[in-house]
Amino acid sequence: GETPARAFTASTMLHFAEQSFNKVLNSTTLEIDFALSPDPLKFEEVLPENCPESDQWFEAMRDEMKSMERFGVFKRIHRSEARGHQILGCRWVYKRKFNRFGQVTRYRARLVAQGFLQRAYDSYQPDELYSPVVHKDTLRMFLSICAAENLRVYQADVKAAFLQAPLRETIFLRCPPGFASKADDGSEEVLALDKAVYGLKQSSAAFWEAMSAHLIASGYKSILGDPCLFRKVLPDGKLILVCTYIDDVTYGVSDQATADYVLGELRERFIIEEGEGKAIDFLLGMAVDQDIDAGTIRLNMELAITKLCHGILTEHELAKSASVDTPMLLAPLLKQTERTVPKSDFDYLSVVGSLLHIVNCVRCDASYAVGVLARHANSPGPTHVRAAKRVLQYLYRTRSLGITYSRPSSGGNVPVMYEGATHPLDNGKNLLQTFADSDYAADETRRSTMGYVIMLNGGPIMWSSVLGKTVAMSTCEAEVNAAVSASKDALHLNRMLAELGYSNGKPLQIAEDNAACIAQAETGLRHVRNARHYAVRLRFLQELVLNKEVAFKYCPTNYQLADIFTKSLDKDKFVQFRDAILGPMP
Repeated sequence: GETPARAFTASTMLHFAEQSFNKVLNSTTLEIDFALSPDPLKFEEVLPENCPESDQWFEAMRDEMKSMERFGVFKRIHRSEARGHQILGCRWVYKRKFNRFGQVTRYRARLVAQGFLQRAYDSYQPDELYSPVVHKDTLRMFLSICAAENLRVYQADVKAAFLQAPLRETIFLRCPPGFASKADDGSEEVLALDKAVYGLKQSSAAFWEAMSAHLIASGYKSILGDPCLFRKVLPDGKLILVCTYIDDVTYGVSDQATADYVLGELRERFIIEEGEGKAIDFLLGMAVDQDIDAGTIRLNMELAITKLCHGILTEHELAKSASVDTPMLLAPLLKQTERTVPKSDFDYLSVVGSLLHIVNCVRCDASYAVGVLARHANSPGPTHVRAAKRVLQYLYRTRSLGITYSRPSSGGNVPVMYEGATHPLDNGKNLLQTFADSDYAADETRRSTMGYVIMLNGGPIMWSSVLGKTVAMSTCEAEVNAAVSASKDALHLNRMLAELGYSNGKPLQIAEDNAACIAQAETGLRHVRNARHYAVRLRFLQELVLNKEVAFKYCPTNYQLADIFTKSLDKDKFVQFRDAILGPMP
C-alpha cells in the first residue's frame, strides 16, 4: 500500500495546487509568487526548524489567542470540571492573505474546533443550527433597488465574527497546540467556551442570531422572503437597506452621514476595524461598479472569467475565442454510456462547476449552454470537452459583459411593477418583467427545457434554465410547467418588493409566447379535459389569474427573452436577446 510519506506528499501537492489556483483568482495581474510554499497544514510545520516564516505564523497565533481573550471566548479550567461532558480537540488553520497583486499582506491563524466530533444534545442542539445567508437573487434585487433609489452601497466586515457570538451551552475544548497550560497540581487544563469558535456546528448560527437580534433591536425590519435583507427608515425619511452574508454586511444609504450612522450602529455591538465601511467594489466574487451621477450599478466577473480561461485554455484556444459569438453550437450534445476523457486529461466536473458559479452570479446568457454541459458530467467525451471549451472561449471573448441596473428616467425613482407591459427592447427601465418559455421535448430523453428571466430596473435579478423532471405530453403542458415555475419565483420577488414598500397593486404580468397556455390559464377554475394529467399545476395558474396576482401577456417568439434559456440559438437571435438582457458589449 501507499506509505504515509507518499500519502502526505500527495496531499501536500493537492493543497499546493488549490492554493496556487486561489492566488490566481484573487489577483488582477499575473505577477504571482508561485515560489511560496503552500500554507502549513499543521502546527509542526510552523516550528522554527521546519518553516522560514515561523515568526510570522507564531505572531498570528498569538494574535488569535489575544482576540479570544479580549472577547472573553474562554476561561481555563481544571479538566475535572468538565467531567461528564465531551471535550473536543482543536487545531490551527493557517492562511496567507494576498492583495490584488498576489503579494502576501497578512498571516492568519485560526483556532478551529473539531466540531465534526460533537455529540448531539451534549454540546449542541440539532434543531438550532440554521444560519441563513443572503440569496444571490435577493442580493441582485437589493443592488437594483439601490440603483433606482440613488443609494450608495457600502460594505463592512465584522472582525473575528464568531468570537463575538455567545453560546447557549458551555463547550469544552483541549488547549491548542503551542498554548497548553497546567493547573497548580500539574494536571492538564482545558478551555471552557462561552462564545463560539470556528469549527463548531453552532458557530455560524450563534453569530447570525447575534447579528439579527442587534439589527432588529436597532429598528431594522427583516424581510420575510429573505431574513438576511433588512430595511429601516429614519425619522427624516432616509432609507437604509442592509444585506448580511455571514460576517460581511452590505448596506445601501443615501449619503455619507447615513453610512457613518449605520457603521456606528454595528460598532455598538461588534468590533469592526478602522478602514471598513468603504464604498463597495467587490462582492462575493463579483466586481461592483457604481456611478451615482449616471444612476447605475454594474456587476461583472471579468477577473474570474479571465483567470479561469487562462488556467484551462491554451494560447491557441484563447486566440480562437475572438471568433466565438455564441456559447453553444446548434447541433445537440449526445450522451455517452461511459466516460472516454479521463479526469487527468480534463477535469470536466470542476470546469462545469466553475461555469455554473459564473452563470448563477452574473452571466445568465450562458445558462442554457452550461446546463446542457452539466447533463453529461458522468460520462464526458471529446465532444463534451470541446463544448465546455467553447463556453469558456465565448465567456473570454465577452468577459467585459455584466449586469447593469439603472435609475429610472421617470416614476419617482422607485421600482414599479411591469406597468403598461413595457418590453425591455423598448428600453423600459425600473420595471419587474417576467418572461417564461419552454423548448418542447428537445432533449434526447424527450423532456422539455424550461426557462425564465425576471428583469428589474433594466437588468436581470432572477433566471433559470432547467430540464423538466417529467416528460410533457404537449407544447402547452411544457409551457404551463415553465409558467408555473416563473410565476412562483416572480410572486416571491413581488412580495419581497411589497414588504420593502414597492408595489402598485396591479397583477404581475408574465410574458408567454404560447396561446394555448394563456387560454388554459385564463379560463377560470374550469376543468380542461386534455389537461387532466397536469390539472394541479394548471389550477395553480388559474387561481393566480382569478385573484389578479398574475396576468398573462402574449409575447411574440421573436421578442421572447426567455428563449435564450431554453435552446441553442443562431448568432443574430442570441445576440439580440443577450443585448436586451445584459446590454450591448462595452
